Amino acid sequence: MPNTLQDGDHDPELSGRVESPITTSGSIKEPALLEAMDHWLEVLRHFGLRASASAGSSFKQVREALRQGVPRSAFEQLRADLGVSTEELAEILGIPGRTLARRTDRFKPDESERLLRLGSVVTKAADVLEDPVAARRWMTQPKRALGGLTPLRCCDTEIGAREVESLLGRIEHGVFS
Repeated sequence: MPNTLQDGDHDPELSGRVESPITTSGSIKEPALLEAMDHWLEVLRHFGLRASASAGSSFKQVREALRQGVPRSAFEQLRADLGVSTEELAEILGIPGRTLARRTDRFKPDESERLLRLGSVVTKAADVLEDPVAARRWMTQPKRALGGLTPLRCCDTEIGAREVESLLGRIEHGVFS
């Protein structure tokens, strides 16, 4: 029977071979993660937040923006980008109407993450389709590859948003879905 590690055990075979992609200073070593963080910063900038390379690591900026909460204007920007009603966007983001009415300044961190998740997909759609109007149309029309759901509706969950991003990746690379 093979040895298994219990919580707190240390495996000398693995020691020193698993390295964090984030340094102790908070900067990112992995190019793919760096690209992802730059994408998140682009979305935050689109939402009206100030973020720059000189202000510290991308990871720290994104994390701090989410912890502080994105401003209410981010919701309005996303609503305008998608051309949907306040009620529809709030439902997709899982924010009850009464809660939304109370969010006059900033969203809570969990709500901010959901806004950033959807903003990320919308940004990717605009990049892949090379047109914000085409992205809006694409996001709001049912897709066979998504079981007849709209990409926007799929973004109500993390796994759904990842599937929409995967579909956009296939479109970007010319893979028939």
